[in-house]
Amino acid sequence: MERGVPARGHDGAALDVRFHRERRERQKRELRRERDRVVLDLAERLGTEGLARSLGTTAETAETLVRGARTRVSAAPGQISARRITGDPDRWGEADRHYELLGRSVRLPAVPPGRL
Repeated sequence: MERGVPARGHDGAALDVRFHRERRERQKRELRRERDRVVLDLAERLGTEGLARSLGTTAETAETLVRGARTRVSAAPGQISARRITGDPDRWGEADRHYELLGRSVRLPAVPPGRL
């Protein structure tokens, strides 16, 4: 068995990484929904002004917070969101070519012997 490779091999390790990433995203979604419910509950009990005072912020900021929480809570819970799991090879192609050309145009002075 190769050192540092899980018992299921490299493919199993890739599945583990993907599984952990999906689980972490699910946990984040659940925590965000719970946070939004708490914000809405506090806004209902204290009012927007009271929420702003308790958070130490302005009323406008509290209103924006409550508005965003309402929008997210009212969204369909089964809403499908897509994220790119692998990189897009064409995404940075133009930038890579640009910096490659820049690198070719720069000529560094020769290092005198014994300076390395």
